[in-house]
Amino acid sequence: MFEKPIVMIDFETTGMSPDQGDRVTEVAALRIVGGEVVDRYVSLINCNIRISSFITQLTGITQAMVNTAPPATKVIPELLKFIGKDALAAHNASFDEKFLQAESQRLGLSSQHSGLICSVKLARRVFPGLDSYSLGRLAASLGIRFKGNAHRAEADSEVASAVLLHIASHLGERYGIRSVAPNLLEQINKLSAAKVPAYLEKYLQPAKLSPTSQAKNKKTKSAASPQRFRHYKGGIYELVCEATQESDLSPVIVYRSHNGSIWTRPKSVFFETVEVDGIRIPRFAILDE
Repeated sequence: MFEKPIVMIDFETTGMSPDQGDRVTEVAALRIVGGEVVDRYVSLINCNIRISSFITQLTGITQAMVNTAPPATKVIPELLKFIGKDALAAHNASFDEKFLQAESQRLGLSSQHSGLICSVKLARRVFPGLDSYSLGRLAASLGIRFKGNAHRAEADSEVASAVLLHIASHLGERYGIRSVAPNLLEQINKLSAAKVPAYLEKYLQPAKLSPTSQAKNKKTKSAASPQRFRHYKGGIYELVCEATQESDLSPVIVYRSHNGSIWTRPKSVFFETVEVDGIRIPRFAILDE
């Protein structure tokens, strides 16, 4: 699924900014190879800092827990060694990267990760139109469940890894990209949602093709093209994805109109038939390419 390893990281911290003196209290780093998590580094961290009651209520991490945890001088070098030169990913990646950089710089160290992938940005671009992209609500929309407590590093990184794998699976199913390169995900991060489909279709096309390859590529492009539907009143719409309604976990269809606007409809309604002049016809009929 993934062409090269990706390390999904999550920090729990005492606040939002290392520039304001906030420090890390816990870290989880999960290495994704192919289509699964194969290795992990998880630790509480003692930065000799006071844990506020708010942070304890939010995360469940207490002063006693960090007081007896390994010091940052031990955890951060081990973490950097674990990450190595693999691509780094996180849900809201800029937040986690700035804490990684700040804690590393305190020790005169630096991370050697080869790139940065943000699963929030990816989800916004690959699954536009969802109600929320916060980790918990996004996961629920995609049918992914927490195995532990939210706002604990390992549980959050587990779910974020599942989201990243779900995105890779979607790219394979919709665009035929069976081996997803980390730098492709970085490029998608930089695009607007409206530009992603055209970019991915272009990404699949080799610069030069032999006559035989051109014939094969024509079939591939046809298979990878977004599915299009005609509304019974005449509008043409493009399938974006299938998702899950947050309120009741019912399946919905996310689709795009000709002007780029995003719509959602219950799956049962999207595919139902309506009566027009005494004849039952599909509300949305599949267009043959």
